[in-house]
Amino acid sequence: MGNKKTFKITGIVLLLISFITLAACGSNQETVTYKLEKGNNSIEVTLVAKDEKIVEQSSTSKTSYESIRGIETKEDAEALITPTAEPLQGIDGLEYNLDFQDNHFIETIKIDFSSVNTSELPGLNELLDHEEGNLNLKDAIESLEDQGFKKVE
Repeated sequence: MGNKKTFKITGIVLLLISFITLAACGSNQETVTYKLEKGNNSIEVTLVAKDEKIVEQSSTSKTSYESIRGIETKEDAEALITPTAEPLQGIDGLEYNLDFQDNHFIETIKIDFSSVNTSELPGLNELLDHEEGNLNLKDAIESLEDQGFKKVE
């Protein structure tokens, strides 16, 4: 992740994967976890599905400050990233947290699709409108693998 724009795009892609899974159908529960590591950065995504329909998604990403252009310190990161997180606070069904460390930050996102209202999620409705269909668990896994994520056993 070379800069702020790349960081935002990655976050949006992760959320997009989560949101476009809403209309899938299915009843047995399955949990899968996938991870992507690039240098000092990593993203781990866990999907919980019931009958192939995603019912919960959580992700944890660790991003080093050195990988974001213009950020050299924890304070720089807080000043740049905290304002982008504010619109995600207080949304029912969405837990969002940032934890700033000395040389990296950890972002955690948990979405409960049984209670989240996707129209409250900033910037994603436009992306959803351009999708030809909704993804089920199988499609979400395929999308993650296409991006280079590996299944965590």
